[in-house]
Amino acid sequence: MIAARLLSALILGLPVAAAQSQEAPSSLYSYNEVSVQRGDTAYSLAREFGLSVPELLSLNGLSSHDLEVGQVLRVQARAPHQVVKGDTLYSLARQFGLTVEALQAANGLSDAGQIELGQWLAIPSAPQSRPMPQSVLATQPTPASTPAADTVPAVEAAVSAAFAAAAPAAQAAQSSLAGGLDSAAEALGWRRNALALLNTPYVYGGNSATGVDCSAFVLRVFQPLGISLPRTSAQQALVGQPVARASLRGGDLVFFDTVGRGSVTHVGVYLGQDQFVNANSYYGRVVVDKLDGDRYWSPRYLSARRILDPGTVAKLNSGLQVAMQPGRAD
Repeated sequence: MIAARLLSALILGLPVAAAQSQEAPSSLYSYNEVSVQRGDTAYSLAREFGLSVPELLSLNGLSSHDLEVGQVLRVQARAPHQVVKGDTLYSLARQFGLTVEALQAANGLSDAGQIELGQWLAIPSAPQSRPMPQSVLATQPTPASTPAADTVPAVEAAVSAAFAAAAPAAQAAQSSLAGGLDSAAEALGWRRNALALLNTPYVYGGNSATGVDCSAFVLRVFQPLGISLPRTSAQQALVGQPVARASLRGGDLVFFDTVGRGSVTHVGVYLGQDQFVNANSYYGRVVVDKLDGDRYWSPRYLSARRILDPGTVAKLNSGLQVAMQPGRAD
């Protein structure tokens, strides 16, 4: 359709720009949204997200400043992008800090989907998650380096301390955390691997010590244990055993839909105590986020898979390698 319109313009001697839609379709705008929490006001939310109160009200079609706890508000609009010469899904994903998967999902494109000159593409909104506690950041490795083995326990201790500070009710349970998890799975060292990658830069398509994307981060957590996983988050969501949200435990993979189309576009590793670790494109590094306690991630949660089930753990402990592919584990 677009290609035919451009060809007709050339035949008629019209400028190519005239053949392209100059107005972005309103249906392709995406929005960052937040849920109103106790204590939030129109003024405080507008200030938090760099808006004026009239802009916040207009963005949400509101005529009153009155807000209700749990109300979902748009706090930022992201305009669609019109494809120009030289654009590719890969270049656009890098330009807007997304994954190709997220861009494809937002626009209903297949894995082999092509984009055309003049085509309008929806640009998914970015996470509005909170940065890690300063007590954790202060002890993390620098982005381009991996901590020495003797510094990892200190990082683990700092993260545990941050958990307790963020959730006082969990302090009493902290000492029994290992007993509440599968001790055999814990002994494999997945948690140590995950925390050793804290603050590693986010790089789309990256899978090295200098940068990872979300699915590559998961690979690098579990590969040293002897587990081979698919490369993409959508494929990773098809391996292992499904787990109910209320039954999550450390080491489970948690999956999210960050574009609102019902498909997996992001993955992280659950740590326990409502925390998961992930390569976060918005903050540009591997961070620890809350799950139920975060107003960005909680409503975007899709599913979870357990790859450290007793059978897999037994194989790993016996020295076997486990290759996981959708529908099977060898």
